[in-house]
Parts: sequence; structure tokens; C-alpha cells
Amino acid sequence: MSNDLDRHTIGHFLQSQGAEAWGVAANEPALPLAPDLPRALSILMRIDPGVLRGMRHGPTAEYRDEYRRLNRKLDDATASLTALLRERGYDAVAVPATGSEDDGPFSHKAAATSAGLGWIGKTALFVSLEFGPAVRLATVFTDLDLPPGDPISEGRCGVCHACADACPSGCGRDVQWRAGMPREQLFDASACRRQMSQFGDVEPQICGICIAACPLSHRD
Repeated sequence: MSNDLDRHTIGHFLQSQGAEAWGVAANEPALPLAPDLPRALSILMRIDPGVLRGMRHGPTAEYRDEYRRLNRKLDDATASLTALLRERGYDAVAVPATGSEDDGPFSHKAAATSAGLGWIGKTALFVSLEFGPAVRLATVFTDLDLPPGDPISEGRCGVCHACADACPSGCGRDVQWRAGMPREQLFDASACRRQMSQFGDVEPQICGICIAACPLSHRD
């Protein structure tokens, strides 16, 4: 088996694919619904901050287009990385970017927090260390032996509750996340769905108001 793939070369490859950040999570014990491979590579791309400025009251056509664009880029990046790993003799399985925070066979947020890329915020969104919740995620599982990051197991929002305050339906409960916490202690998913129903048949099924409200989303 080739040994010329390491964290440095994987990082350069993902940067060439448009990833703004990435990390490695140990899949031991296995993450829920994860493939049977020992490492999860969590890949992150940032939502254009300019798109967020018009989203105080809900999703816009620009947000919809940006959401879909990033999902396509993430899927292309994970497919390319999977092909590279397999060419070098490693096993690899890509988990595509999901269309909402609830669908899909695997939680990308679980991999991202386990990789140390961020935490879960007060409206149950993944919050990146660099870009806040203004990100999209995808994951590649592999048996390439890369050193995992240090998992983040508690929220770091502190006293900030801008996302919860901004939500018109009161989805967030202003509770600090802890790993393993039942989601209903943190977030009212039914209230979020009711809010989304006001926008009709909108894709993506995340209105984006809480993303735009987070101060971390607007970092330079």
C-alpha cells in the first residue's frame, strides 16, 4: 500500500478543491450510522458572507443558489478525494452534503465536532471555529491512518444568544450544547418546521435567519 498520503498532502489536495477547513475524527467508537472505517475526514466550505446580508427575514434566491453551489462543490471534492484514496490503495466512502440539517444517513455535524472543527450552537447548527454557522459540511471515511483532532464536546457560544433571539419561531432554547445531549433539550425542531412552512416549498429547508444572525458568520 502506498504511504505517500499524509495530512500535509491531503490538506493541499482539499485546498485545491475549495475546502476552507478540514479535520480528522476517530471513528472509534463508531459515530452513529457511520461506515465501518476508522477515520472520518470532515470537510468544510464557507457560505459567502455577502449572501447572508439580505437574510434577516428568511431565505433568499441568492441563499438558495449558494447553498446548492456549495453542496455541489462539496460533493465534487469528496468524490475526488475518495478517488484519490482508492487509487493509492486505501478504502474510502464519501458521505455527500445533505439537503437539510435533518436528512441523510449520517450527521456531518457529529464528524465535524469530533474532528475539533467546532461545536453545536443554540439553534442546533454546527458552529465552525473560523466561520460560525455559515458553512456547509461533507465527510469522507477512510482507513488511511491520519492523526485525529481533539474533539469538541461543549458549546462555546457563552452568553451570546443572537441566533435564538433572531428566530421568529423561538426554535433555540438558549442552552449550551454538550456532546450526547438530546436535541430536544437544545432546539425545537417542530417550531423550525412551522417557520419554514411560511416560505412554501423552499429549498434548502433551513431558513438561514439564525445563520445570518450569528456574529461569527461575518468574520473577515
